[in-house]
Amino acid sequence: MLPQAFTDDPAVVERARAIWTMLALMQPAAAVVFALDGILIGAGDTRYLAGSMLLAGVCVYVPIALLALALDWGITGVWAGLLALVGVRLLTLGWRFAGGRWAITGAAVARVPAAARAGRRRRRRSR
Repeated sequence: MLPQAFTDDPAVVERARAIWTMLALMQPAAAVVFALDGILIGAGDTRYLAGSMLLAGVCVYVPIALLALALDWGITGVWAGLLALVGVRLLTLGWRFAGGRWAITGAAVARVPAAARAGRRRRRRSR
């Protein structure tokens, strides 16, 4: 197992085995989330990204982490919170991407000022 490449402490290896399945399950979802992050950042939709991360962190991860602490779930509880955080981010970012509103977000930046449009019209008429 991979953790044994980094440590020979049996307690650490055992804890790594406890979370290994969650780590593996999270990888495909995290890959999609990271790709959607990049798309939405590129589109200038950072306000939505901040809100969705705040929602996932405060409303999902923090309660699960506190519950894990209270119920002594240990590292398994922390990773359950991370898995839930990635799941909520996948849902919120997937919803935003599917809606298409992100594609319009940066469009206002590319608009041609009214004065420039008027100048083009005058040049076309004089030809």
